[in-house]
Amino acid sequence: MTLSINSQNISIYEFNEFQLTLFHTKSTEQHSNELNHYFSEVLGNTIKVSCVEKNNQILLSINTKTLNEITFEIYSDSNNIRISGGSGKALQRGIAFFLETIGIIKITEKDWFLKKDKQLSFPSHFYKKSEPDFVYRYLYYPGNFNKDFRSWYQLDGIDQDFGIWGHSYHKLMPPSIYFKKQPELFALFEGERNSGSICYTNGRTQEIFKAELKKIIKKNPHAKFFSVSQNDDEVYCQCNRCEKLNKKHGEDRGSHYVFLNDLAKEFPNHNLISLAYLHTSQPPKDLHLVHNLYIIYCPINLNRGISFAEDPRSSDMRATLKNWTEATENLFFWDYTVQFTDYFSAFPNIHTFQKNYDYLKKEGIKGLFIQGSADIPSHFYELRQFLLVNLLQNTEINVDEKTLDFMEMFYGNAAKYVSEYLNLFTKNQIDSNSYLSIYDNPVKQIETFLSPEHMSDYNQIILGAEEIVRKDSKVYSRIRDLRLSLEYTYFQQSKFFGKDQHGMFIKKTNDDDYEIRQNLTKRVEDFTKHLNGKGVYEISEMGLSPDEYYQRWLEIINYANITSEAKKLKINLLTQPSEDFKGKGAYGLVDGVRAYKDYNINWVGWYGNDAEIEIELEGQQVNQIKINFLENQRHWIFPPVSINLFGIKDGQKVKMKTCHFPELIENENIKIISKTFNNLDTNNYSNLILVINNRNLPIWRKRKNKKAMFMLDEIEIY
Repeated sequence: MTLSINSQNISIYEFNEFQLTLFHTKSTEQHSNELNHYFSEVLGNTIKVSCVEKNNQILLSINTKTLNEITFEIYSDSNNIRISGGSGKALQRGIAFFLETIGIIKITEKDWFLKKDKQLSFPSHFYKKSEPDFVYRYLYYPGNFNKDFRSWYQLDGIDQDFGIWGHSYHKLMPPSIYFKKQPELFALFEGERNSGSICYTNGRTQEIFKAELKKIIKKNPHAKFFSVSQNDDEVYCQCNRCEKLNKKHGEDRGSHYVFLNDLAKEFPNHNLISLAYLHTSQPPKDLHLVHNLYIIYCPINLNRGISFAEDPRSSDMRATLKNWTEATENLFFWDYTVQFTDYFSAFPNIHTFQKNYDYLKKEGIKGLFIQGSADIPSHFYELRQFLLVNLLQNTEINVDEKTLDFMEMFYGNAAKYVSEYLNLFTKNQIDSNSYLSIYDNPVKQIETFLSPEHMSDYNQIILGAEEIVRKDSKVYSRIRDLRLSLEYTYFQQSKFFGKDQHGMFIKKTNDDDYEIRQNLTKRVEDFTKHLNGKGVYEISEMGLSPDEYYQRWLEIINYANITSEAKKLKINLLTQPSEDFKGKGAYGLVDGVRAYKDYNINWVGWYGNDAEIEIELEGQQVNQIKINFLENQRHWIFPPVSINLFGIKDGQKVKMKTCHFPELIENENIKIISKTFNNLDTNNYSNLILVINNRNLPIWRKRKNKKAMFMLDEIEIY
């Protein structure tokens, strides 16, 4: 292995002849060791280190006089290569740039790629001074959990930079300590004191926050930021004094930002930072934030299928961002880049990254927090994080070229197949123009880019990829990750299709009953084992573990299949369900398949209103009707107050029976609640009408602009 400098005249200086050495000072000794570590890991040998400066060296230095803390500088002459950084982190990025230039690239947290296997060269008389396009760069992907990957791409770390992080009201003033004895310190919301937020105008509240921050600052004197952010909720104080500030500075957020501004003034030499999120996402009116108060704008409900820089549906977000840049000079942006409900399903938003970040840079955004799948190896996470870390450095890179490079480095001979797969599901999403939400799922997109027809096309491409790299175990394993993403999508959709084509159940031979498709459960088991083998502990944000997913699959097999004894009478929805939760409509309520605990699959929901549903008897006698409801309080899904059953006789509604639901109890469990009308006599009626009465939100889930939803999955008629 030779390492050389070549000039424009192609004269070669062979460092194996001139004995290339690595020069460092005491302040750069760690970085010298890291560079040698990279050479050792990739090339299998190291460079000798010299403490004497001479020719034929790589010289490392930290230069705080002419370089800022995020800038590196690299230049070479005919003898030496000099790499400097305004900080240790910047120097590390300079070293990474040097290595990338000679052909050594860190493509994932686990994988290196060596472009040239005989001679590594660096041009002489070269100069580059560079700093990232964003002063703060945090990437929440598996690469974030690897020190070498973070160093290579000059990523920032919350653990190192924050004295206190995230939603922090409950940390600074714990309800467990204060709420019972001093409820007046907390928000007066919907007429009740609520521990979900604070009373901003109670002087004692600010005293407690100040005292806690002083303790935290003392423990973390070198932290760059201290988070003072609302809890992950939409509770805010509506007491008279807070409402006056809300009215003056902006609806439900005015008192919030006045409080933060005043608190920041108490710590002029430290940077406080706060999430502009949910009800605080809009900037305050007629209030400019002080110099040491930073804001992270978190627009969570955006269409991710088109760049928010150009999507007409994101115009409100762009206007809000413009207003924020006028309210503060210290604006960061929180970007959500994966599908949080299903990490392993395709989520075609990669093509939007460059336009989004170039737009944010031009709008004056100083820092980016990019939320991905944490340490979960989600669908295409390797490509996602590779493009994102490069865009954080320079939003004007050639993304198509970077993507092609990555495909060839990571997928080898299968690169053209994987590129075709990525391009096809991206094209199908763009052509559908459907709204792509971070809370989507494989069922939501079943008529767009994840239709059964498209799924078949994707499968054929992956089959081709598997075949061409079958003898390359490393690349074949990477293709298998993509294969199991398709498998997971199929599993989820098979629950939705139920007993129809593509469903999880098929008709038994010479029988009216149904059974699970052959080998389907074995495929789910293989998927589970694969994820466990990769150390995956959840398949969605705060979701099921692979083993729990498999256990629920077994439970669904036994629970979902309704006996053929249930009558197939026609159902008419006299009141239409919510557009977002219409499922399969009326057919879905008599398709012979019970839904389980995922509200996205086979449930039909009515949001904030009652519902009337007609059952056409067609001259048949009905003895029993069973209805299943879902309770998921976290998502505002509750059982209704009551159900009234009416018979239609001579065109008039005659009440037959009423069923009431018990009082609600606050809980976080997801439950299925069944109600049954027994011993019915329907001989005198032409049709039946179910009137389902929705409820008001219980006090513990009251939020602005929120209503209760009830969901049902099947009307079983016997």
